[in-house]
Amino acid sequence: MLKLLKEIVSNVFKKPVTIEYPKIRPLPTDRLRGRQYPDLKKCIGCSLCFIDCPSNAIKMEKLPKQLPHNKRGIFPVIDYGKCLFCYQCVFVCPVKAYVVTTEYELAGAKLENSEQLSLKTLSQTGQQEQGQSS
Repeated sequence: MLKLLKEIVSNVFKKPVTIEYPKIRPLPTDRLRGRQYPDLKKCIGCSLCFIDCPSNAIKMEKLPKQLPHNKRGIFPVIDYGKCLFCYQCVFVCPVKAYVVTTEYELAGAKLENSEQLSLKTLSQTGQQEQGQSS
């Protein structure tokens, strides 16, 4: 009992070993596997990422508009609640269409998927085309 009390008192005056997250955010390394999503300017809708996903976190959805390089008119949507972040989708993609990030703070009140991020790449394509035609 005396040994335990001595240990408790000695630890009261020591600095904590862990960082105080979220007050102090750790810097992500370049090797961190964060959020990934398909860039619709490159995606050809081949479904290889859907077929190869070990956790069935990817489903294929219809594009809002037809793209010349995506004949099938579909694109992958990742359910981040199911995703293992193994990056198999990134590795198997024949056209390297996936955008990889070091974003790791994915917890939130609502379940998220990659649909909005992917559609943003499509709207950026439209903005760039409009800027070039002016």
